[in-house]
Amino acid sequence: MTIRTRLYKQLMNGFTYIIPLVVIGGVFLTLYERYEISTFFDIGSTALFLVIPIISAFIAYAISDKPGFILGLIGGGLLATGQSGFLGAVFMGFFSGYLVLLLHVIFKKFPISIKGLMPVFIYPIIGSFFVLGIYFGIEAIIPALNGFILDVFTYTGDIGVVLLLMVLSIMMVYDLGGPVNKIAYMIAIITILNGQPTMFMTQVMIAGMIPPLSIFIASIINKKAFKEEELNLARKNIWMGLAFISEGALFFLRKDKELGVAFILGGLLSSISVYILQVESSIAHGGILSVFFINRWIEFIIILLISSLVSAWFVLLILKMKKSEKISS
Repeated sequence: MTIRTRLYKQLMNGFTYIIPLVVIGGVFLTLYERYEISTFFDIGSTALFLVIPIISAFIAYAISDKPGFILGLIGGGLLATGQSGFLGAVFMGFFSGYLVLLLHVIFKKFPISIKGLMPVFIYPIIGSFFVLGIYFGIEAIIPALNGFILDVFTYTGDIGVVLLLMVLSIMMVYDLGGPVNKIAYMIAIITILNGQPTMFMTQVMIAGMIPPLSIFIASIINKKAFKEEELNLARKNIWMGLAFISEGALFFLRKDKELGVAFILGGLLSSISVYILQVESSIAHGGILSVFFINRWIEFIIILLISSLVSAWFVLLILKMKKSEKISS
């Protein structure tokens, strides 16, 4: 396993645990805005508060198991009240995890009689001092970096927003559940961690639903474009699409790489539409069920339907062109 792959898997280990928290936060804060029930606000804000310590803890856990988890949790808890946000938590998770591995090497030759104290006393206590030190370092550097990124994004204005929406769309349909797809999803989630809805979350949701839905629609419009054994799989893509499971179209993308163009075109159309209609969401998952928590849910459905239809048309066009090439050859 390469270093890059290992780091990616460790990051994803932490990321997967925060998705339910972000979903809970978005749902209950939206309910609070509609019904003004304070308990909804308490649940939503608590869920989002836990995102920082949880991602830090589980990144560290993926590196050095339970001792890393504890230090990651402490470090993330410290950062939860600071200004470093998501980037700070990720850095803290990696630092905490690899710190435990370093401590394990340092104390490796200690007597067996005291090794039982390592994970419950020595690692947590010594590690906590290092975590405290790196906490001050992170809080001194990362907020400035966050501010710089925000300033650059603010300076670009509406052009920057549209470009980011388009880039996220391309990333979402590029490898359908692969690393690039997940990074785009992560970026969108970062934009809603303050509890406010964004167009980026909406766009990532729509772009992730377009590939399987376009395959389904294409199979309905012209079933002859698919082989008999593919048709049944294509029809099942409606459920994958509605559930925001992009991987439903992965079989077809692997078989015909050119279909990625159809997915990208549908995604780009939706990104421009989301910006024009200002459709925002604070829900990180849920597929079609998330429409109940989107500011303009009718526009969301219309954009999803039209973009999927356009993508489906290009899917059929590409399949027809490939079939013609086989016949001519």
